[in-house]
Amino acid sequence: MVGAGFIGLEVAASARQRGVDVVVVEPLSQPLERVLGADVGAFIARSHRAHGVDLRLGIGVSSLAATDDGGVLAHLGDGSLVHADRVVVGIGVRPATGWLSQAGLNIDDGVVCDETLSAAPGVVAAGDVVRWPSRRAGRLVRVEHWDHAIASGEAAARRLLLGPDVGAFDPVPWFWSDQHDMKIQLLGFADPGLTTEVVSGSFDEDRLALAYGREGVLVGVLGINRPRHVALMRERVTASAPFSDAVAAAREL
Repeated sequence: MVGAGFIGLEVAASARQRGVDVVVVEPLSQPLERVLGADVGAFIARSHRAHGVDLRLGIGVSSLAATDDGGVLAHLGDGSLVHADRVVVGIGVRPATGWLSQAGLNIDDGVVCDETLSAAPGVVAAGDVVRWPSRRAGRLVRVEHWDHAIASGEAAARRLLLGPDVGAFDPVPWFWSDQHDMKIQLLGFADPGLTTEVVSGSFDEDRLALAYGREGVLVGVLGINRPRHVALMRERVTASAPFSDAVAAAREL
């Protein structure tokens, strides 16, 4: 498995459940480090290793070559070799915007829109391709979750029908990922640069709830085997509650 993002880790977990030996190669120092930070990444890495995943971090893949027996030989950046029956590459996606290159739109890691999802007069965007200014995140964002595709499609239709007075599109995204015995849920936004507080469990346990704040406001909640905390904090994330108040309330759940 090349890449220890959500796709790579889910494939690794599913393969292990079927008794398949799995090697995961990831150039970052921890899985999901770019999204959730190094501490959460180390937590997730520990679980995968406990379930028999050969997790090799800080190493890239130099080349892949077919072998005479129908397998694949992977040459890793540290000089080691891995012989595999199958290779799955999960290293991210790029929005398919090439066909729009001559359309006069602002194309930058997606179709850049305003806060109403308008890309140009009479043109709106929705789904994985749309990149818009989220007040919650404090930056341009592009979300690849299935619920975002539904919500942005509905919002784009309203923008076409009602015009610019439709209001800002700024939902609270969420998704989940099942890996081994971990149920990982993220509500809102997470980023290694945000303020974080553990509100339940700890990095040394098998369950954890982590609150993310930006400029004193609660912007996200991560739960690992803590679905109750994620569900009960949804209203506070949606309301952009003060971070300190939300943390105190979450610790009483």
